[in-house]
Amino acid sequence: MKLSKKQYEAVKVVEGPCEVIAGPGSGKTSVIVKRLESLISISNIDPSFILTITFTKAAAFEMRSRAGNLLGDLAGALNIGTFHSIFLKILRHTYNFTKDNIISSHIQNEIIKEILESEKIELRDLQRSVYGIVNEISRVKSGTDRDGDFTSSVLSEEQFDMLLKRYRKRLSEMRLIDFDDIMLLSRELFLDRPNVLERWQNKFRFIMTDEFQDVDPLQYELLKLLSGENKNLFVVGDDDQSIYGFRGASPGIMREFIKDFPNAKLIYLSDNYRSVPEIVKGAGEVISENRDRLDKTIVSMSDDRGILEVIGFKDRESEVEAFRNSIDALNGEYDKAAILLRTNELVSYYTEKVSALDIPFRCREKVKNIYDHFIARDILDYLSLSRGNQMRSTFYRVMNHPYRGISRNALYSEKISYDEILRFHSEDIRTLSAIKRLKYDLGVISKMKPYAGIHYIYKAMGYERYLKDLSLSKGIDLQELMKTADEIKERAKGYRSFEAWENDIEDYSREIALLHSGEKGEKNPEKQGVSIMTLHASKGLEFEEVFLFDVNEKIIPYQRALLPAEIEEERRLLYVGMTRAKKKLHIWYIRDNMGKHMEPSRFIKGLLEIGEGFACSDSRI
Repeated sequence: MKLSKKQYEAVKVVEGPCEVIAGPGSGKTSVIVKRLESLISISNIDPSFILTITFTKAAAFEMRSRAGNLLGDLAGALNIGTFHSIFLKILRHTYNFTKDNIISSHIQNEIIKEILESEKIELRDLQRSVYGIVNEISRVKSGTDRDGDFTSSVLSEEQFDMLLKRYRKRLSEMRLIDFDDIMLLSRELFLDRPNVLERWQNKFRFIMTDEFQDVDPLQYELLKLLSGENKNLFVVGDDDQSIYGFRGASPGIMREFIKDFPNAKLIYLSDNYRSVPEIVKGAGEVISENRDRLDKTIVSMSDDRGILEVIGFKDRESEVEAFRNSIDALNGEYDKAAILLRTNELVSYYTEKVSALDIPFRCREKVKNIYDHFIARDILDYLSLSRGNQMRSTFYRVMNHPYRGISRNALYSEKISYDEILRFHSEDIRTLSAIKRLKYDLGVISKMKPYAGIHYIYKAMGYERYLKDLSLSKGIDLQELMKTADEIKERAKGYRSFEAWENDIEDYSREIALLHSGEKGEKNPEKQGVSIMTLHASKGLEFEEVFLFDVNEKIIPYQRALLPAEIEEERRLLYVGMTRAKKKLHIWYIRDNMGKHMEPSRFIKGLLEIGEGFACSDSRI
């Protein structure tokens, strides 16, 4: 690898603190690996004295592999791993903790469920609620939110405090720790036992940290403690790619490093070897609007010409149709392209749409199948009943959604009988009326296409009112419920019959199940496909061609992002997505979503105004 002047400067740093600001596509991993080689081969540093910390197992594996290619057997003595793997090793030496002491996500979820059940706390969508509670516990324990300042979005303050105390006690009784405890116990160990800290400082005399912009305050504190008096701390990152604020990361941590180590070397890697000039220029225009950032100018080193287009579409159906036409140009080389999206819900939506087009796809993260959501199950049950399904179990699930006063005891046999149900409630005029209306409504939607039928269920049958009541009684975010309900209705668009939609749902659900079981990869390890993922998951990856769908207000920036710092992180997230593209970048937005007017994201309005130099249009449908 031929090094640029700035890359060479970073590689040759031996002692003292150093911060490398590495822009997208600047070859930062190569710089870290070449510095490892330089420390060992030129400066004669014992490789066992060098610690290199990454944020993912995949990054650690790649770094270890590349170091092995350069150093051969010497690479075996290097200490390369994630924060959690490195500090778990430290805890193992003192407390004999191993991987067996780390609680599995399954057991963690079961503990939360047990506590909720014992306290008689009922949550309508239990699985999603437990997932949210686990994330909130992590925020508190990692110091992202202090106990006194934290407000749970799932539980009341009293309920959350109680649950957190019982959760901690339960882990202690089982002699288990979670991932946040690894960091907490390591800090506690270092502060309480200086002799242990000194032992590890002598062991790790040269420390390198990749993706430094993603560390949280606790991890940064541990790095400073480990670097000791010699301060041989070499950090590499890019404040413009700090996108994990929900985990405690902040772009300001890179400026904090400069304050904490005023004598630190500061090196900018501003050459982009990944993207064509059009993409680098456009991404620069977007990120330059942020105020909380180190000033820098990224320059493309490519002589090729590429495409950056910003296009508005009528709706998502038009967007998907344009994607199908664009993807044909790849001539089957689908792995060269990626669709990047703001939320997991959008990943779920577009994997379904791409699957329906018979375009092969890959997904790096677990896709939430929206048809597993209780709202989807309710809607599908209603549509199934309207088509003649007489199963008692189906009827039972929705008979009181909304509440109609129908008793479970009214269902005598495996197949429902409206006459029997009516006879059972013969003395309850209100329930009798509700049952007759239900039967009438099912007859009405039996003659409708799925989209119209769902609209009728929501409005005429009172299902929206049921969701509002559920939100109030269970403390569930109504906005999230309505968004899910709207997305389910949107998916039904274009289907002429319930049976056709149901068949595609079954095919899609099977595809997702295979995707996550690993079977698809085992059957065909060479399988190619369009990568579909969230913007967060795209970090560190690159593709020949990138499609950014739904770059609209309330999507990116996300509707919950209100504070200036939150808006700036949303802009950084878009910047990360844009800079994944090597040659072609499609930034698409829609003007209508289920009858609601949609505005293009404020982040791309500058590109639309510039026009010249970018392929911008607001007319293609």
